[in-house]
Amino acid sequence: MKIGINALYLIPGRVGGSEIYLRRLISALSRIDRENEYIVFTNRENSGSFDLGDNFREHHCPVRALIRPHRIAWEQLVLPYRARQHNLNVLHSPGFVAPLFSPCPSVITILDLIYLEFPETFPFAARTWMRFLVRHSARRARAIIALSRYSRDEILWALDIPFWKIKAIYMGGGEDKPPQIPREERNRILHKAGIVPPFILTVAAAHPHKNLMRLLEAYYQLLKEEKRYQLVIVGVKHNRYYQKLVNMLERLNLRGRVVFTGWIPEREKECIYNEARLLVFPSLLEGFGLPILESMRCGLPVACSELPSLAEVAGEAACLFNPYSVEDITRTLLDCLSNDDLRRRLIARGRIHAEKFNWEETAWKTLEVYREAAGLSRQNRIDSISGF
Repeated sequence: MKIGINALYLIPGRVGGSEIYLRRLISALSRIDRENEYIVFTNRENSGSFDLGDNFREHHCPVRALIRPHRIAWEQLVLPYRARQHNLNVLHSPGFVAPLFSPCPSVITILDLIYLEFPETFPFAARTWMRFLVRHSARRARAIIALSRYSRDEILWALDIPFWKIKAIYMGGGEDKPPQIPREERNRILHKAGIVPPFILTVAAAHPHKNLMRLLEAYYQLLKEEKRYQLVIVGVKHNRYYQKLVNMLERLNLRGRVVFTGWIPEREKECIYNEARLLVFPSLLEGFGLPILESMRCGLPVACSELPSLAEVAGEAACLFNPYSVEDITRTLLDCLSNDDLRRRLIARGRIHAEKFNWEETAWKTLEVYREAAGLSRQNRIDSISGF
């Protein structure tokens, strides 16, 4: 097959988990598949930033994803022509939206439904375009990938699409070969970010659905009983909501106790995972919840929201709390920080649980979706080889 991957949406350091998903998927496909040919359609911001295998080629598109109307117009009007030039068997768009008039079967990944559940996250124009383009991309796609069974069911009902069209494929639990970072470099990374151990870690962009307001309130309550810990928040600082968080820091007098690092490279994030005391993940909506598995793989105990999608990913290896209750978040943090037996159990269960998720399996299952979308499912290939 000739498989196209639409990376036009990706702005490095600006789109959060969807960037991690795409980069690690491409890396895993490079490792497991030497048979098919891949064309990665890149933009001006991400061109040259992908680690591609020998059977991968980059097709640079002269479009700036930062100028959203330009990117949308290019994606809808020019990308289909480029896909036809390459004679693609299938085009995968991992960023929610695909060309509505694709010349080949279309596969899309819908990571979550934040634009529907938390519309205030997006400006009015972006929200309007998302509602239209995601719905119609899903209806025209040959196949849809969701990141959890719960997310699959939510997308199924919200977008009113046939059940056979959508498949849940979990992400992996982190990089297959995490970097071994020397102690001196770890210290430099922490110092540069203003982090002073011991600290509690959150990996979340500054968006309303990440529930950081309640987390700050819970942390304020925690400090009344346990004053040793910093709170470190790793993730994109989206200006509108980030300013509200800064104002809350001032109101609670938490300046100097809470560190916002912004988006950081994977190597630095790996270091912070390994130095943290606890991951807290209080989100109100997630398609998957990758930081949970990344933390478990690093031997970091996890406390997370009891959302169905997060409970599905965390299994029995995390402490769950009610994300709408500041008191419950505070109580769970105290338990996880002070109860050594609980910490040991969480760490041991987490390491075992995270091993169940790997990017090679994600890549194999995604490749099978490509084959089915192109009419080349495994059974069809066996039949053709057998002469049936």
